[in-house]
Amino acid sequence: MLVDCAALPGKGLLVLADAHQEIEELSDAQVLQVARFATESARRAAARVGCEGALGQRPSTVDRAPWRTRPVAQAQGTCHGVAGSRDSARLRLTTVSEKAGRALTEECSVELPTKGHHIRLTAYYGPSAQQEMYLDGRYPGSVKGAVMRSHDCKGGLGTAYFKFEEFPRPDAGKGVRSSVGAEDAHRLLTAFATASGARHGCPVA
Repeated sequence: MLVDCAALPGKGLLVLADAHQEIEELSDAQVLQVARFATESARRAAARVGCEGALGQRPSTVDRAPWRTRPVAQAQGTCHGVAGSRDSARLRLTTVSEKAGRALTEECSVELPTKGHHIRLTAYYGPSAQQEMYLDGRYPGSVKGAVMRSHDCKGGLGTAYFKFEEFPRPDAGKGVRSSVGAEDAHRLLTAFATASGARHGCPVA
């Protein structure tokens, strides 16, 4: 749970609740209890550090929406608005895999016409963005061929970090060529960042 502290502009309070079992092994009721535990822990931690502002109500449901594979034109979640009809037709994009939006890390996967190739678009917010930017800076070889951009959000979300990657990664030495040109990559990343930012109250121009 990420709490935006009114008394600390641009900073937030992150509370994590960890279970000893894999999330897939837990029932909906058990996951809900974990979420409620995190919420109450955040409430108490906020009071201790003087983090002002309403924290909302105890959660009554937890989104456990699985990955959904849909035609590009029917994207409803993290891939919604990423590829318009022109880009889809020109790049021959037909299928996306997505989840429901508004998590601290969001991902959209788009299949490419070349067998085994796909695009991955990822958005990171708050602590997730800080960690990903740190890792990309520390291991620059891990993002070879990727396109990245960042955007400042208001409040505890801090800096949002968006990334376009194509898999398998383009590698001239291994004879792997890019299927998506730089201009198209930037356009798809911008569309993804704009849609994701809108879901998080972080307008991206």
